[in-house]
Amino acid sequence: MEVDTTLAAIASAWRWNLPGLTCCAALLVLYGGLTGFRLSRSLTWFLVAETFLAIVVCSPLDLLARQYLFTAEAVEQITIGLVASYLFVLSVPEEAVRRLRIPWFLAWVTGMAALSMWNFPRLLNASLNSSLVRASEYAALVTGGAVFWWPLHSPSRKQRIPLVPHSLLYLAAATVWCSMVGLFVAFGRSLSSAYYLRSVDPLHISELLITDWSFTRETDQETAGLLFWIATSTILLTEVMFVYYRWYKSAEVR
Repeated sequence: MEVDTTLAAIASAWRWNLPGLTCCAALLVLYGGLTGFRLSRSLTWFLVAETFLAIVVCSPLDLLARQYLFTAEAVEQITIGLVASYLFVLSVPEEAVRRLRIPWFLAWVTGMAALSMWNFPRLLNASLNSSLVRASEYAALVTGGAVFWWPLHSPSRKQRIPLVPHSLLYLAAATVWCSMVGLFVAFGRSLSSAYYLRSVDPLHISELLITDWSFTRETDQETAGLLFWIATSTILLTEVMFVYYRWYKSAEVR
């Protein structure tokens, strides 16, 4: 019964997230300035990406990430930094970025830095305490993730790196990096205690999370790190399978 109570309280925690919606609005203005909102497949992808991002930042996941669980923060970082950004890259029309060139090495470093930096104690705590820094985190995750995916899914095929072996090595290096970050988070010095042990409890579920879900400070941090490792590896290795599929279907192989 208490488990059901906790889930019900979490499910009811939808809210208007001003920093997140501000980030969505900025992306909307930027996209409109680049494309003029002409009806196209790119616009459809953009609306899907924008809706997905708005749902994530206004969902109970964001409240859990800000007030309760480092695990929820890790899930949100992955969702925005790797999934939402992926959708945004698919939404970019070729004519809007013909002159844009992003070297693959710079793209890799930018993407991995954006996905990793918010796990360091000072940035993490600043993000959880300040709405302005929180908005900066959303923007950095979307931008860094989009830059990371660019060499793989740029709307201009001339800007993409070769599928084999370049794309595979690019993704393999990212998988190794994210695995190391996940292990650092899980078994490094405490990252979450500076904020998540406070008494702020708007949903009145802190005690239930500890007693019914076993989310103590230590288990929360370990779960966050291992989940970061497993989830990022799953997404990146899934992309590896797509690379193999695209290569198999390419004119080069045929």
